Amino acid sequence: MEEKPVFFVNEGERLVGMLHVPDETPAPIVIFCHGFTGHRIEAHRLFVHAARAFCRHGFLALRFDFRGSGESEGLFQSMTVSGEVSDLKAVITWVENLKEVENSKVGVVGLSLGGVVAILTAAQDDRVKAVSAWSAPADLSEVAKGVLGGVELEEVASRGYLDLPSGYRVGYGFVSEAYSMKHDVLSAVSKISPRSLLIVHGTGDQVVPPSHAERLYNAAGEPKSLFMVENADHTFSRWGLQWKVINHTVEWFEENLK
Repeated sequence: MEEKPVFFVNEGERLVGMLHVPDETPAPIVIFCHGFTGHRIEAHRLFVHAARAFCRHGFLALRFDFRGSGESEGLFQSMTVSGEVSDLKAVITWVENLKEVENSKVGVVGLSLGGVVAILTAAQDDRVKAVSAWSAPADLSEVAKGVLGGVELEEVASRGYLDLPSGYRVGYGFVSEAYSMKHDVLSAVSKISPRSLLIVHGTGDQVVPPSHAERLYNAAGEPKSLFMVENADHTFSRWGLQWKVINHTVEWFEENLK
């Protein structure tokens, strides 16, 4: 197994990633999309553990930073959901040209907002053959208003940005897209079929309530699967719980992508 830093460009800005390559190639590849204010490592190294697990099971795995996040170029303040969908499409184009990737077998795992990006992208781009959404919102507007403290759009428009307690500055573009329902996640998830969809959610998620997973599942076409993780929070923080999620997702991709 090999791990190597990789770089790709979208709209003139460089994105940074880590590619995990199994001993035997060509092989299917799974791309990891991090959440809002996240990065390619994610909380408690969730994506590192997951990518290495996929690689041990014979997959390539790519985890990368969206523009404005992690080590990629760009400002977080300029980040929008549309921009992240564009980033993911650019990454798919890049991986399709890798000799190690088997017959365009491309899957995507997205955490939280990354799950939204994965769903939206798969709805628009049939190069995505299988999708797993972890802790993803069914209604971006509803969750965004909670995460952003219920700030009114007019208030953000007057300044052009909103400073978050975490130290991040989010731009009007992101808030406007989220509040205006520009991206209809439930409509998008219905367009993934007949490609496979796995929805994973913790019953103790305080950021995105578990009911969002049920709404996504109900809106999706077949084949689809729902995996609820008892007592898990938004990022499956406990050691045993994160491995339940990783192992279940690896097994699902072995059935639905390989």
